[in-house]
Amino acid sequence: MKPSRTLSVLLAAAWLLAMPALAAAQETPPEVDELTGLKIAPGWELVRNNCVTCHSARQFLQQKGTRETWRSVIKWMQDRGGLWPLPAETEAAILDYLEAHHGPGREYRRAPIPANLMPPNPYASAARREYEEKLRQGAGPKPPP
Repeated sequence: MKPSRTLSVLLAAAWLLAMPALAAAQETPPEVDELTGLKIAPGWELVRNNCVTCHSARQFLQQKGTRETWRSVIKWMQDRGGLWPLPAETEAAILDYLEAHHGPGREYRRAPIPANLMPPNPYASAARREYEEKLRQGAGPKPPP
């Protein structure tokens, strides 16, 4: 064999041998805290110390949201749930963590069911029942895609 061909074969073999290790390194999920279920990543301690002190992490581990969604949840908890004021850098680090590990993604929950496909609401007002009936007949505004 020519030296350049031998080198090519050796490089190809080295590449094939290295591929499984590279793939495994890229697919390794982050470590998870056994107590809370939080992914151990930058900011997880702040989430644990500020969020899990009042409620279980299970309350938000299944949720997904944009940074603004999570910010509004924090503000709601501060206004109504007794969450203390957070320093700006702490809130930013918590939002970074939630955005990175609980942001919208491919596994986001399903879209809302259109109103015209929902069963009748037994608690609806007369105006709401009229609106829902119009939707069933196709006369109301179209639901978002």
